[in-house]
Amino acid sequence: MILLAIVLTMAACSSGSKTTATATSSDTSSSVVSFSKDIQPLFNNSCVICHQVAGQAGLTLEPNLSYTRLVGVPSTESTAELRVKPGSPDQSYIIAKLQGTQIQAGGSGVQMPYGAAPLSQAQISLVQQWIAEGAPDN
Repeated sequence: MILLAIVLTMAACSSGSKTTATATSSDTSSSVVSFSKDIQPLFNNSCVICHQVAGQAGLTLEPNLSYTRLVGVPSTESTAELRVKPGSPDQSYIIAKLQGTQIQAGGSGVQMPYGAAPLSQAQISLVQQWIAEGAPDN
């Protein structure tokens, strides 16, 4: 009986430490947003339908093209902002378009994605985090 209690206590303790270790390594890995694994799939699901090679506003969000058409590229709607300004999500026009604040940002048009439900705050936060991390091509 005592042995069973010790085994159960040890299992609970080691299970708890595994959970902590997993949570810690998971928190560390989630702190770096991957363009290819996190951002491009978001574009594939919500944006590419309109933003193809000859896409809206001259913006292509297709795989293998989107990064170079976004990062460091002036917006065609807001001459004051880049589409994505690495390290500065608040100065990146894509965030204004996703949040529906493009007019306040000196732009035009409507909130993206056009004709669909807006992205969730979690999805927008992911894009903001990627930009804040320097918008790496990773």
